[in-house]
Amino acid sequence: MSMVIVVGLVLSALVPLVVQLFPDGADLPVFAAAALPFLLALALIVRPGIAAPNRSGDAQAPERLGAALLLYLSPVLLLNIVYPLVSPSMAAVDVDGVPLTLVVLASSITVPWMAQAACLPIYRVLGDLMAERNLEDITRRFCQFWPMIFVQTLPLIAVFAVPMWLASGWSATVMLDYAVLCVLHLLFVQSLVLANVANRRGLWAIAWSGYAAALFIAPTVWWLPPLVGTVTQLIAMRSGLRHLGFSQRLGMRVFNLDLVRGLLMGAVLWADKFALFLVTKGDFQVVAVFAAMLPAVIAYNFYFVHLAPSVDRALNGLHRDIAEAPISSLKGSSRRLTRVVDRSVVLTGAIAALLTLSVSLVMAGVDPLHTLLAVAAAAASWGFMVLTLLSYELDFIGEKATPQILGGVHLAVCVLAFAAGGLFGPLTGAAGSYLLLGAVDAVLIAVAWMLYKHHWSQPEYTLFWRHATTW
Repeated sequence: MSMVIVVGLVLSALVPLVVQLFPDGADLPVFAAAALPFLLALALIVRPGIAAPNRSGDAQAPERLGAALLLYLSPVLLLNIVYPLVSPSMAAVDVDGVPLTLVVLASSITVPWMAQAACLPIYRVLGDLMAERNLEDITRRFCQFWPMIFVQTLPLIAVFAVPMWLASGWSATVMLDYAVLCVLHLLFVQSLVLANVANRRGLWAIAWSGYAAALFIAPTVWWLPPLVGTVTQLIAMRSGLRHLGFSQRLGMRVFNLDLVRGLLMGAVLWADKFALFLVTKGDFQVVAVFAAMLPAVIAYNFYFVHLAPSVDRALNGLHRDIAEAPISSLKGSSRRLTRVVDRSVVLTGAIAALLTLSVSLVMAGVDPLHTLLAVAAAAASWGFMVLTLLSYELDFIGEKATPQILGGVHLAVCVLAFAAGGLFGPLTGAAGSYLLLGAVDAVLIAVAWMLYKHHWSQPEYTLFWRHATTW
Protein backbone atom coordinates (compact mmCIF):
# COMPACT_ATOMS: atom_id res chain seq x y z
CA MET A 1 0.00 0.00 0.00
CA SER A 2 2.89 2.38 0.69
CA MET A 3 4.05 1.93 -2.91
CA VAL A 4 0.53 2.73 -4.14
CA ILE A 5 0.69 6.02 -2.22
CA VAL A 6 4.10 6.93 -3.68
CA VAL A 7 3.12 6.03 -7.25
CA GLY A 8 -0.24 7.81 -7.02
CA LEU A 9 1.25 11.06 -5.70
CA VAL A 10 4.27 11.04 -8.03
CA LEU A 11 2.11 10.47 -11.12
CA SER A 12 -0.25 13.22 -9.94
CA ALA A 13 2.69 15.61 -9.67
CA LEU A 14 3.64 14.82 -13.27
CA VAL A 15 0.20 15.70 -14.66
CA PRO A 16 0.83 19.49 -14.93
CA LEU A 17 4.12 18.78 -16.71
CA VAL A 18 2.37 16.53 -19.22
CA VAL A 19 -0.22 19.25 -19.83
CA GLN A 20 2.58 21.71 -20.57
CA LEU A 21 4.24 19.30 -22.99
CA PHE A 22 0.95 18.40 -24.68
CA PRO A 23 -1.21 21.54 -24.43
CA ASP A 24 -3.84 20.08 -26.76
CA GLY A 25 -5.80 18.18 -24.15
CA ALA A 26 -7.96 16.53 -26.82
CA ASP A 27 -4.93 14.50 -27.91
CA LEU A 28 -4.53 13.03 -24.46
CA PRO A 29 -6.73 10.10 -23.44
CA VAL A 30 -6.96 11.68 -20.00
CA PHE A 31 -10.44 10.48 -19.17
CA ALA A 32 -9.57 6.88 -20.03
CA ALA A 33 -6.40 7.20 -17.99
CA ALA A 34 -8.35 8.68 -15.07
CA ALA A 35 -10.62 5.65 -14.99
CA LEU A 36 -7.79 3.26 -14.06
CA PRO A 37 -6.77 4.79 -10.68
CA PHE A 38 -10.45 5.38 -9.92
CA LEU A 39 -11.26 1.70 -10.49
CA LEU A 40 -8.24 0.65 -8.42
CA ALA A 41 -9.42 2.88 -5.56
CA LEU A 42 -12.91 1.43 -5.89
CA ALA A 43 -11.47 -2.09 -5.72
CA LEU A 44 -9.65 -1.21 -2.50
CA ILE A 45 -12.85 0.18 -1.04
CA VAL A 46 -15.13 -2.77 -1.81
CA ARG A 47 -12.86 -5.80 -1.79
CA PRO A 48 -14.03 -8.38 0.78
CA GLY A 49 -12.14 -8.85 4.02
CA ILE A 50 -10.50 -5.44 3.90
CA ALA A 51 -11.49 -4.71 7.47
CA ALA A 52 -11.17 -6.76 10.60
CA PRO A 53 -13.99 -9.28 11.12
CA ASN A 54 -16.94 -8.23 13.18
CA ARG A 55 -18.12 -10.14 16.22
CA SER A 56 -19.88 -12.71 14.15
CA GLY A 57 -16.63 -13.36 12.30
CA ASP A 58 -17.82 -12.12 8.92
CA ALA A 59 -16.37 -9.17 7.07
CA GLN A 60 -18.75 -6.43 6.13
CA ALA A 61 -20.42 -7.18 2.79
CA PRO A 62 -19.34 -4.94 -0.07
CA GLU A 63 -22.93 -3.98 -0.88
CA ARG A 64 -23.57 -2.92 2.72
CA LEU A 65 -20.33 -0.97 2.75
CA GLY A 66 -21.23 0.73 -0.53
CA ALA A 67 -24.68 1.70 0.76
CA ALA A 68 -23.28 3.03 4.05
CA LEU A 69 -20.58 5.00 2.27
CA LEU A 70 -23.04 6.50 -0.21
CA LEU A 71 -25.35 7.54 2.63
CA TYR A 72 -22.44 9.05 4.55
CA LEU A 73 -21.28 10.90 1.42
CA SER A 74 -24.78 12.22 0.71
CA PRO A 75 -23.84 15.86 1.44
CA VAL A 76 -20.94 15.69 -1.03
CA LEU A 77 -23.02 13.97 -3.72
CA LEU A 78 -26.19 16.04 -3.33
CA LEU A 79 -24.58 19.45 -3.00
CA ASN A 80 -22.23 18.89 -5.93
CA ILE A 81 -25.31 18.16 -8.04
CA VAL A 82 -27.56 20.93 -6.74
CA TYR A 83 -25.17 23.88 -6.39
CA PRO A 84 -24.26 24.12 -10.12
CA LEU A 85 -27.98 24.05 -10.97
CA VAL A 86 -28.97 26.84 -8.60
CA SER A 87 -25.87 29.05 -8.84
CA PRO A 88 -27.29 31.20 -11.71
CA SER A 89 -30.39 32.00 -9.67
CA MET A 90 -28.34 32.84 -6.60
CA ALA A 91 -25.88 34.95 -8.61
CA ALA A 92 -28.77 37.12 -9.83
CA VAL A 93 -29.50 38.22 -6.23
CA ASP A 94 -27.36 40.82 -4.47
CA VAL A 95 -27.04 41.41 -0.75
CA ASP A 96 -26.14 45.10 -0.46
CA GLY A 97 -24.05 44.85 -3.62
CA VAL A 98 -22.50 41.44 -2.88
CA PRO A 99 -23.69 38.41 -4.91
CA LEU A 100 -25.61 35.95 -2.78
CA THR A 101 -23.40 33.15 -4.15
CA LEU A 102 -20.39 34.79 -2.49
CA VAL A 103 -22.12 35.03 0.90
CA VAL A 104 -23.21 31.39 0.67
CA LEU A 105 -19.70 30.34 -0.39
CA ALA A 106 -18.23 32.20 2.59
CA SER A 107 -20.57 30.31 4.92
CA SER A 108 -19.82 26.99 3.18
CA ILE A 109 -16.08 27.27 3.75
CA THR A 110 -16.57 28.46 7.34
CA VAL A 111 -18.99 25.84 8.67
CA PRO A 112 -16.90 22.65 8.27
CA TRP A 113 -14.06 24.10 10.33
CA MET A 114 -16.40 25.68 12.86
CA ALA A 115 -18.32 22.40 13.18
CA GLN A 116 -15.18 20.54 14.32
CA ALA A 117 -15.10 22.74 17.41
CA ALA A 118 -18.84 23.22 17.93
CA CYS A 119 -19.67 19.49 17.98
CA LEU A 120 -16.79 18.28 20.16
CA PRO A 121 -18.48 19.24 23.49
CA ILE A 122 -21.57 17.24 22.48
CA TYR A 123 -19.45 14.17 21.79
CA ARG A 124 -17.90 14.65 25.23
CA VAL A 125 -21.25 14.57 27.06
CA LEU A 126 -22.36 11.51 25.06
CA GLY A 127 -19.03 9.69 25.38
CA ASP A 128 -19.97 7.16 28.07
CA LEU A 129 -23.18 6.21 26.20
CA MET A 130 -21.72 5.73 22.74
CA ALA A 131 -20.43 2.19 23.25
CA GLU A 132 -23.82 0.71 24.16
CA ARG A 133 -25.72 2.53 21.38
CA ASN A 134 -28.85 2.91 23.52
CA LEU A 135 -30.71 5.41 21.36
CA GLU A 136 -33.21 6.41 24.05
CA ASP A 137 -30.51 7.25 26.58
CA ILE A 138 -28.38 9.02 23.97
CA THR A 139 -31.33 11.12 22.78
CA ARG A 140 -32.28 12.11 26.33
CA ARG A 141 -28.72 13.15 27.21
CA PHE A 142 -28.35 14.98 23.91
CA CYS A 143 -31.55 16.99 24.42
CA GLN A 144 -30.61 17.85 27.99
CA PHE A 145 -27.27 19.40 27.00
CA TRP A 146 -27.78 20.59 23.42
CA PRO A 147 -29.60 23.94 24.05
CA MET A 148 -26.94 25.23 26.43
CA ILE A 149 -24.06 23.92 24.33
CA PHE A 150 -25.52 25.70 21.32
CA VAL A 151 -25.66 28.97 23.26
CA GLN A 152 -22.11 28.44 24.53
CA THR A 153 -20.80 27.91 20.99
CA LEU A 154 -22.33 31.09 19.53
CA PRO A 155 -19.19 33.18 20.27
CA LEU A 156 -17.44 30.96 17.72
CA ILE A 157 -19.24 32.94 15.02
CA ALA A 158 -17.21 36.00 15.96
CA VAL A 159 -13.95 34.05 15.63
CA PHE A 160 -14.70 33.62 11.92
CA ALA A 161 -16.82 36.73 11.27
CA VAL A 162 -14.20 39.25 12.39
CA PRO A 163 -11.45 38.14 9.96
CA MET A 164 -14.10 37.72 7.24
CA TRP A 165 -15.23 41.34 7.75
CA LEU A 166 -11.67 42.70 7.90
CA ALA A 167 -10.64 40.88 4.73
CA SER A 168 -13.79 41.42 2.67
CA GLY A 169 -14.83 44.90 3.76
CA TRP A 170 -18.47 43.83 3.57
CA SER A 171 -21.19 46.06 4.96
CA ALA A 172 -23.04 45.38 8.20
CA THR A 173 -26.01 44.03 6.20
CA VAL A 174 -23.89 41.45 4.38
CA MET A 175 -22.06 40.45 7.55
CA LEU A 176 -25.37 40.02 9.36
CA ASP A 177 -26.58 37.61 6.66
CA TYR A 178 -23.26 35.74 6.83
CA ALA A 179 -23.50 35.50 10.63
CA VAL A 180 -27.12 34.29 10.53
CA LEU A 181 -26.18 31.66 7.93
CA CYS A 182 -23.37 30.47 10.21
CA VAL A 183 -25.72 30.33 13.22
CA LEU A 184 -28.31 28.28 11.30
CA HIS A 185 -25.64 25.92 10.01
CA LEU A 186 -24.21 25.63 13.51
CA LEU A 187 -27.63 24.51 14.73
CA PHE A 188 -27.89 22.09 11.82
CA VAL A 189 -24.49 20.41 12.24
CA GLN A 190 -25.02 20.00 15.98
CA SER A 191 -28.40 18.37 15.33
CA LEU A 192 -26.60 15.81 13.13
CA VAL A 193 -24.45 14.56 16.01
CA LEU A 194 -27.27 12.34 17.26
CA ALA A 195 -27.60 10.55 13.90
CA ASN A 196 -23.84 10.15 13.72
CA VAL A 197 -23.44 8.76 17.24
CA ALA A 198 -26.36 6.36 16.76
CA ASN A 199 -24.90 5.26 13.40
CA ARG A 200 -28.17 6.13 11.64
CA ARG A 201 -26.85 6.69 8.14
CA GLY A 202 -30.35 6.87 6.69
CA LEU A 203 -31.31 9.71 9.03
CA TRP A 204 -28.07 11.48 8.12
CA ALA A 205 -28.96 11.19 4.41
CA ILE A 206 -32.53 12.39 5.05
CA ALA A 207 -31.18 15.54 6.69
CA TRP A 208 -28.96 16.34 3.73
CA SER A 209 -31.69 15.41 1.25
CA GLY A 210 -33.99 17.93 2.94
CA TYR A 211 -31.19 20.51 2.84
CA ALA A 212 -30.53 19.90 -0.88
CA ALA A 213 -34.26 19.88 -1.73
CA ALA A 214 -34.80 23.26 -0.05
CA LEU A 215 -31.77 24.65 -1.85
CA PHE A 216 -33.06 23.38 -5.19
CA ILE A 217 -36.65 24.57 -4.72
CA ALA A 218 -35.87 28.01 -3.25
CA PRO A 219 -32.20 28.81 -3.92
CA THR A 220 -32.55 32.49 -3.04
CA VAL A 221 -34.19 31.81 0.35
CA TRP A 222 -30.74 31.37 1.84
CA TRP A 223 -31.88 30.62 5.40
CA LEU A 224 -34.17 27.72 4.44
CA PRO A 225 -31.81 24.75 3.73
CA PRO A 226 -30.15 24.49 7.19
CA LEU A 227 -33.53 25.07 8.83
CA VAL A 228 -35.17 22.22 6.88
CA GLY A 229 -32.22 19.95 7.66
CA THR A 230 -32.53 20.71 11.38
CA VAL A 231 -36.29 20.03 11.35
CA THR A 232 -35.71 16.52 9.95
CA GLN A 233 -33.53 15.78 12.97
CA LEU A 234 -35.99 17.29 15.46
CA ILE A 235 -38.75 15.07 14.04
CA ALA A 236 -36.52 12.03 14.53
CA MET A 237 -35.92 12.97 18.18
CA ARG A 238 -39.68 13.06 18.92
CA SER A 239 -40.27 12.17 22.59
CA GLY A 240 -36.72 13.13 23.52
CA LEU A 241 -37.58 16.77 22.88
CA ARG A 242 -39.38 16.98 26.21
CA HIS A 243 -35.94 16.89 27.85
CA LEU A 244 -34.82 20.08 26.11
CA GLY A 245 -33.75 22.69 28.62
CA PHE A 246 -30.97 25.00 29.77
CA SER A 247 -30.23 23.45 33.17
CA GLN A 248 -27.53 21.03 31.97
CA ARG A 249 -24.22 22.46 30.82
CA LEU A 250 -20.51 21.75 30.63
CA GLY A 251 -18.15 23.74 32.81
CA MET A 252 -16.64 26.65 30.90
CA ARG A 253 -13.06 25.46 31.36
CA VAL A 254 -13.76 22.02 29.90
CA PHE A 255 -15.97 23.53 27.23
CA ASN A 256 -13.36 26.07 26.12
CA LEU A 257 -10.65 23.41 26.04
CA ASP A 258 -12.84 21.38 23.69
CA LEU A 259 -13.41 24.41 21.45
CA VAL A 260 -9.68 25.12 21.18
CA ARG A 261 -8.95 21.45 20.59
CA GLY A 262 -11.58 21.28 17.86
CA LEU A 263 -10.40 24.47 16.17
CA LEU A 264 -6.75 23.37 16.07
CA MET A 265 -7.43 19.80 14.91
CA GLY A 266 -10.08 20.93 12.44
CA ALA A 267 -7.72 23.54 10.99
CA VAL A 268 -5.69 20.83 9.25
CA LEU A 269 -8.53 19.88 6.91
CA TRP A 270 -10.41 23.14 6.58
CA ALA A 271 -8.29 26.23 7.32
CA ASP A 272 -6.85 26.45 3.79
CA LYS A 273 -10.25 27.09 2.19
CA PHE A 274 -11.04 29.83 4.71
CA ALA A 275 -7.61 31.45 4.26
CA LEU A 276 -7.92 31.26 0.47
CA PHE A 277 -11.30 32.99 0.60
CA LEU A 278 -9.96 35.77 2.81
CA VAL A 279 -6.93 36.41 0.60
CA THR A 280 -8.88 36.39 -2.67
CA LYS A 281 -12.16 37.82 -1.30
CA GLY A 282 -13.84 34.78 -2.81
CA ASP A 283 -12.37 35.31 -6.28
CA PHE A 284 -10.68 31.94 -6.78
CA GLN A 285 -11.19 28.87 -8.96
CA VAL A 286 -13.91 27.26 -6.86
CA VAL A 287 -14.36 24.23 -9.12
CA ALA A 288 -10.65 23.39 -9.17
CA VAL A 289 -10.23 23.75 -5.39
CA PHE A 290 -13.38 21.84 -4.47
CA ALA A 291 -12.67 19.08 -7.00
CA ALA A 292 -9.17 18.80 -5.55
CA MET A 293 -10.49 18.13 -2.05
CA LEU A 294 -12.90 15.36 -3.13
CA PRO A 295 -10.32 12.51 -2.94
CA ALA A 296 -9.41 13.40 0.63
CA VAL A 297 -13.08 13.81 1.62
CA ILE A 298 -14.08 10.44 0.12
CA ALA A 299 -11.15 8.58 1.70
CA TYR A 300 -11.71 10.33 5.04
CA ASN A 301 -15.37 9.29 5.09
CA PHE A 302 -14.44 5.74 4.04
CA TYR A 303 -12.16 5.55 7.06
CA PHE A 304 -14.90 6.51 9.51
CA VAL A 305 -17.60 4.37 7.86
CA HIS A 306 -15.64 1.17 7.40
CA LEU A 307 -12.24 1.21 9.09
CA ALA A 308 -12.82 3.09 12.36
CA PRO A 309 -15.28 0.42 13.64
CA SER A 310 -12.56 -2.21 13.09
CA VAL A 311 -10.15 -0.13 15.17
CA ASP A 312 -12.81 0.22 17.88
CA ARG A 313 -13.39 -3.55 17.97
CA ALA A 314 -9.66 -4.29 18.18
CA LEU A 315 -9.25 -1.67 20.92
CA ASN A 316 -12.18 -3.08 22.91
CA GLY A 317 -10.59 -6.52 22.62
CA LEU A 318 -7.36 -5.20 24.07
CA HIS A 319 -9.24 -3.49 26.91
CA ARG A 320 -10.98 -6.79 27.71
CA ASP A 321 -7.66 -8.62 27.76
CA ILE A 322 -6.09 -5.97 30.01
CA ALA A 323 -8.99 -6.39 32.45
CA GLU A 324 -9.54 -10.15 32.25
CA ALA A 325 -6.87 -12.09 30.38
CA PRO A 326 -3.43 -13.21 31.60
CA ILE A 327 -0.51 -10.92 30.83
CA SER A 328 0.87 -13.40 28.31
CA SER A 329 -2.10 -12.83 25.98
CA LEU A 330 -1.67 -9.06 25.83
CA LYS A 331 1.08 -9.18 23.22
CA GLY A 332 -1.20 -10.96 20.76
CA SER A 333 -4.03 -8.49 21.29
CA SER A 334 -1.60 -5.60 21.08
CA ARG A 335 -0.14 -6.81 17.78
CA ARG A 336 -3.62 -7.28 16.32
CA LEU A 337 -4.63 -3.76 17.32
CA THR A 338 -1.43 -2.26 15.90
CA ARG A 339 -1.90 -4.11 12.59
CA VAL A 340 -5.50 -2.92 12.28
CA VAL A 341 -4.59 0.71 13.01
CA ASP A 342 -1.57 0.68 10.67
CA ARG A 343 -3.56 -0.92 7.87
CA SER A 344 -6.42 1.54 8.32
CA VAL A 345 -4.19 4.62 8.03
CA VAL A 346 -2.11 3.30 5.11
CA LEU A 347 -5.14 1.97 3.23
CA THR A 348 -6.95 5.31 3.57
CA GLY A 349 -3.85 7.08 2.27
CA ALA A 350 -3.62 4.70 -0.70
CA ILE A 351 -7.27 5.23 -1.68
CA ALA A 352 -6.85 9.00 -1.44
CA ALA A 353 -3.65 8.90 -3.53
CA LEU A 354 -5.34 6.92 -6.33
CA LEU A 355 -8.34 9.25 -6.32
CA THR A 356 -5.97 12.24 -6.34
CA LEU A 357 -4.39 10.91 -9.54
CA SER A 358 -7.81 10.34 -11.07
CA VAL A 359 -9.03 13.86 -10.24
CA SER A 360 -5.76 15.37 -11.48
CA LEU A 361 -6.19 13.65 -14.86
CA VAL A 362 -9.84 14.69 -15.12
CA MET A 363 -8.98 18.33 -14.37
CA ALA A 364 -6.22 18.19 -16.99
CA GLY A 365 -8.86 17.27 -19.55
CA VAL A 366 -11.60 19.60 -18.32
CA ASP A 367 -9.60 22.70 -17.36
CA PRO A 368 -5.94 22.51 -18.48
CA LEU A 369 -5.29 26.15 -17.50
CA HIS A 370 -5.89 25.39 -13.82
CA THR A 371 -4.38 21.92 -13.68
CA LEU A 372 -1.44 23.10 -11.54
CA LEU A 373 -3.81 24.59 -8.96
CA ALA A 374 -5.97 21.44 -8.93
CA VAL A 375 -2.98 19.10 -8.55
CA ALA A 376 -1.29 21.25 -5.89
CA ALA A 377 -4.52 21.52 -3.89
CA ALA A 378 -5.27 17.79 -4.30
CA ALA A 379 -1.80 16.71 -3.20
CA ALA A 380 -1.91 19.13 -0.26
CA SER A 381 -5.39 17.86 0.67
CA TRP A 382 -4.01 14.32 0.71
CA GLY A 383 -1.49 15.54 3.27
CA PHE A 384 -4.20 17.32 5.27
CA MET A 385 -6.22 14.11 5.46
CA VAL A 386 -3.28 11.89 6.49
CA LEU A 387 -2.10 14.38 9.11
CA THR A 388 -5.65 14.57 10.49
CA LEU A 389 -5.91 10.77 10.74
CA LEU A 390 -2.55 10.50 12.51
CA SER A 391 -3.63 13.29 14.86
CA TYR A 392 -6.84 11.40 15.64
CA GLU A 393 -4.90 8.22 16.35
CA LEU A 394 -2.58 10.11 18.70
CA ASP A 395 -5.58 11.75 20.39
CA PHE A 396 -7.29 8.34 20.57
CA ILE A 397 -4.45 6.79 22.53
CA GLY A 398 -4.31 9.70 24.96
CA GLU A 399 -1.80 12.13 23.40
CA LYS A 400 -4.05 15.19 23.63
CA ALA A 401 -1.45 17.96 23.34
CA THR A 402 0.50 16.66 20.34
CA PRO A 403 -2.36 16.83 17.78
CA GLN A 404 -3.14 20.38 18.89
CA ILE A 405 0.49 21.40 18.43
CA LEU A 406 0.51 19.84 14.95
CA GLY A 407 -2.73 21.63 14.12
CA GLY A 408 -1.39 24.92 15.46
CA VAL A 409 1.78 24.69 13.36
CA HIS A 410 -0.29 23.81 10.28
CA LEU A 411 -2.59 26.79 10.90
CA ALA A 412 0.31 29.23 11.31
CA VAL A 413 1.98 28.01 8.11
CA CYS A 414 -1.38 28.10 6.31
CA VAL A 415 -1.90 31.76 7.18
CA LEU A 416 1.64 32.66 6.11
CA ALA A 417 1.47 30.61 2.90
CA PHE A 418 -1.73 32.21 1.64
CA ALA A 419 -0.79 35.69 2.84
CA ALA A 420 2.42 35.40 0.80
CA GLY A 421 0.70 33.72 -2.16
CA GLY A 422 2.17 36.10 -4.70
CA LEU A 423 5.83 35.59 -3.78
CA PHE A 424 6.56 32.30 -5.53
CA GLY A 425 7.74 33.41 -8.95
CA PRO A 426 6.11 31.25 -11.63
CA LEU A 427 4.20 29.32 -8.98
CA THR A 428 2.01 32.31 -8.17
CA GLY A 429 -1.14 32.57 -6.16
CA ALA A 430 -3.06 29.69 -4.66
CA ALA A 431 -1.05 26.95 -6.38
CA GLY A 432 2.17 28.22 -4.82
CA SER A 433 0.50 28.52 -1.43
CA TYR A 434 -0.71 24.93 -1.60
CA LEU A 435 2.72 23.69 -2.67
CA LEU A 436 4.38 25.46 0.25
CA LEU A 437 1.78 24.26 2.73
CA GLY A 438 1.99 20.71 1.35
CA ALA A 439 5.78 20.71 1.72
CA VAL A 440 5.58 21.79 5.36
CA ASP A 441 2.81 19.26 6.03
CA ALA A 442 5.06 16.52 4.63
CA VAL A 443 7.45 17.28 7.51
CA LEU A 444 4.56 17.37 9.99
CA ILE A 445 3.34 14.00 8.68
CA ALA A 446 6.81 12.51 9.20
CA VAL A 447 6.86 13.83 12.78
CA ALA A 448 3.30 12.61 13.42
CA TRP A 449 4.11 9.18 11.96
CA MET A 450 7.14 8.75 14.25
CA LEU A 451 5.10 9.77 17.28
CA TYR A 452 2.23 7.55 16.17
CA LYS A 453 4.53 4.51 15.79
CA HIS A 454 6.13 5.24 19.15
CA HIS A 455 2.85 5.39 21.06
CA TRP A 456 1.13 2.57 19.17
CA SER A 457 4.09 0.17 19.20
CA GLN A 458 2.97 -1.10 22.61
CA PRO A 459 -0.59 0.16 23.02
CA GLU A 460 -1.28 -2.06 26.02
CA TYR A 461 1.30 -0.18 28.10
CA THR A 462 0.37 3.24 26.74
CA LEU A 463 -3.32 2.71 27.44
CA PHE A 464 -2.66 1.20 30.87
CA TRP A 465 -0.48 4.07 32.05
CA ARG A 466 -2.85 6.67 30.63
CA HIS A 467 -5.59 5.04 32.71
CA ALA A 468 -3.39 4.53 35.77
CA THR A 469 -2.35 8.17 36.00
CA THR A 470 -6.01 9.22 36.20
CA TRP A 471 -6.56 7.26 39.44
